[in-house]
Amino acid sequence: MLESATPATTAPDIGPKEQPAVEPATLPAAAEIAAPTDPYAYEIEDYAASTLRTTIFCLVFLLLLPFFASLPAMIGMRAAAGHLMDNMGLLMLAAIFTAVMFLVFVEMMFSIRTRVHLGRDKVRMTLPSGRGPTPMLRYHSYEFPYDQVESVETRREIYGGGLVPVLMKGARVNLKDGSIVRLGYVSEADDDAVFPYPEIARKIAERARLPLIDRGSVRRSVRSKMLGVKASDAENTLVDDGQIAKLNASHNTFMLAVIGVVLLLMLIGIVEDFANGSPIGQTAALLAQPLA
Repeated sequence: MLESATPATTAPDIGPKEQPAVEPATLPAAAEIAAPTDPYAYEIEDYAASTLRTTIFCLVFLLLLPFFASLPAMIGMRAAAGHLMDNMGLLMLAAIFTAVMFLVFVEMMFSIRTRVHLGRDKVRMTLPSGRGPTPMLRYHSYEFPYDQVESVETRREIYGGGLVPVLMKGARVNLKDGSIVRLGYVSEADDDAVFPYPEIARKIAERARLPLIDRGSVRRSVRSKMLGVKASDAENTLVDDGQIAKLNASHNTFMLAVIGVVLLLMLIGIVEDFANGSPIGQTAALLAQPLA
């Protein structure tokens, strides 16, 4: 008699289990990870004179103002008394004092009013509207978005001759509506300018996604520039780097000559003092006695 087959007992489901193979997830492309860049995503920057500079010019102007205001009364009193010869020196002092007060007032107003704000999408500026490297008393405010900038330009202007040349770096912004915003000028010898206009122009060009255009170097007349006279064709002629190097070399030679003459005069005075047996420094006093 055949035995009936009994089914095999199923093993209990215990122990670690083998995980089914899963295909790795497809990583997103690098272009999908990178966030789109904003062309105007720049840090907000402000340019303005420091509080210390503004306070110093204000204090100097206020301290000198009473003395300056009293000069007309002093001149009038001397003129009424008939002291005309004594009044000549006072008139010269008044002229010098007026020039100093004007320069202090100009710098004080420049420190108070001039501002440059580079925002994320537009520029706000208050700049001197007077022409020339020296800021005048008239100011104008500008506000324009970066997408309205047509071009940004810089140019070096050379004043003076080979003895005392002055190199000024200017910058301006040309807008699409045809208007021109003249930023200003800064001396190339001044490394710590309050308003570095070439640097400001470069940052405006970067935010507007435009190249900074260098117009080269030209010669300008100080008188024509300060009077607002349009530059002649000769003044607009470009000056190459070789000519600028010659100007700097001529200036260095002139300064060395001046220093050499001063040192030579000092040496002659010292030798003269030793030869006469007098204390050093008495030669000038002895020469001044006959004049007295």
